[in-house]
Amino acid sequence: MTKYQTFWPRFCAGFVDTLVLIPIGFIDGYLKSPERGSLILIAWAVVSYTTYWLYSVLLHARYGQTLGKMAARVKVLDVSEQCVPTLRQAFIRDIGYIALNTFLLFYLIYLVVAGQYVVDAEVTTLPGLVLTWASLGWFLLEVISMATNDKRRAFHDYIAKTVVVRNA
Repeated sequence: MTKYQTFWPRFCAGFVDTLVLIPIGFIDGYLKSPERGSLILIAWAVVSYTTYWLYSVLLHARYGQTLGKMAARVKVLDVSEQCVPTLRQAFIRDIGYIALNTFLLFYLIYLVVAGQYVVDAEVTTLPGLVLTWASLGWFLLEVISMATNDKRRAFHDYIAKTVVVRNA
């Protein structure tokens, strides 16, 4: 059952994936300023809010791994453990994150169009705070589900019919 002991490698993989995407954060700080204008702000928000989940979905569907998982030597497989996830499975695996990010994106667009946008308004106003707490709830659901089964499958692994294993 050692091949399923993936909690810490997955944690480290998430850290590496965050490092990979740091450049987006730097650009974000520059382009998500109200002074940039509505069109640039909305166009950049679409790029910014979809980059991480597209990175995750596309790499999992192609390789079963993000760059972080490659570095941590773990791989996502279909529950049969015979192949990498399909594009559909990879998408479903990230559906919680995708849904929350999409709501935040639409809220940001609403704020811009309504002329109410200020820096980080999409996460500091009541709807943004609700989505932030929902994200925390999703994260806790993932950790608790991963900690309570032999194969260390998180909730997203159950709904996508996937499992994460150590590479040999």
